[in-house]
Amino acid sequence: MQLFDMDVTIGDKVEVGGLGVFPLTGTVVDTPPYLTGPEAFERGLLKVGELDPPQVPFLVVTNLADVPVLLVEGEMLVGGDQNRTMNVTVLCPPQAGLVVPVSCVEAGRWGARRQMSGSSRLAPGSLRAAKIANLEPRSPDARSRRSDQSRVWQEVDRQSVSHAVQSETSALDDVQHELEGRMAAELDRIEPVDGQIGVVCTIGDQVVGLDLFDRPETLTRYLRAIVAGHVLDAPVEAASADGLRAIQLFLARVGAAECDRGRGVGLGDELLLGGAVAGIGLSVEDHLVHLAAFPVPA
Repeated sequence: MQLFDMDVTIGDKVEVGGLGVFPLTGTVVDTPPYLTGPEAFERGLLKVGELDPPQVPFLVVTNLADVPVLLVEGEMLVGGDQNRTMNVTVLCPPQAGLVVPVSCVEAGRWGARRQMSGSSRLAPGSLRAAKIANLEPRSPDARSRRSDQSRVWQEVDRQSVSHAVQSETSALDDVQHELEGRMAAELDRIEPVDGQIGVVCTIGDQVVGLDLFDRPETLTRYLRAIVAGHVLDAPVEAASADGLRAIQLFLARVGAAECDRGRGVGLGDELLLGGAVAGIGLSVEDHLVHLAAFPVPA
């Protein structure tokens, strides 16, 4: 199946609780070298901090590496005056600072500043979908992709109630920590297959999210976090539905979706998908680097 500039093939399902996880394998795109956010944080080459004065919907990212650094939509950035999640996918220029648009996922804390760092987690698919579907229109200032912050907080509260997790600061990270502890053995079974560049997750016969990357190495860095995020939306008991036909239809909708292309926050062009899907992506030199796509939330 053709998806943007990639040929992708759907692989065999693995079940994690009530979540179906389908690998996507495909052609590797020839994009310029970069580090992923997790790699850059591990090497001490990426610093994240508050603006002066601080603002809820923005953080400043400083790339100390000699190559760009990729931060993907939904990636969690913890600490500072409150925990945040990335609103869009950003390729940060080398040896430069950049202001990035984020959403707060810790409504009960503002201040008591902590050291800010990356996280091994991505936000749940339901939150990512709601956030993308309600982003403010692009403006000449590319960074101003604000979300509907109230809707994001509602999603965090819903997850807390659904999983019976109490957090003193209404932090999504606390909910994720608790649930991932319960599901660790099943999450540890998720391993990339040869040539895997993407993943589609289903609940029953419904698609709940797609992430697609330009190369297997990037997918490997984010795969567990993507799946763990979707696990928050899935029932505990596995629903043994095939889901393959639903995935084929969803990928066709992604390929045919309305696409608003414009200047990215960092390097490259941002792709905002609308209509039948809620999606956000990034392309560099006309090659897709990352795409996140979800059914339009009710």
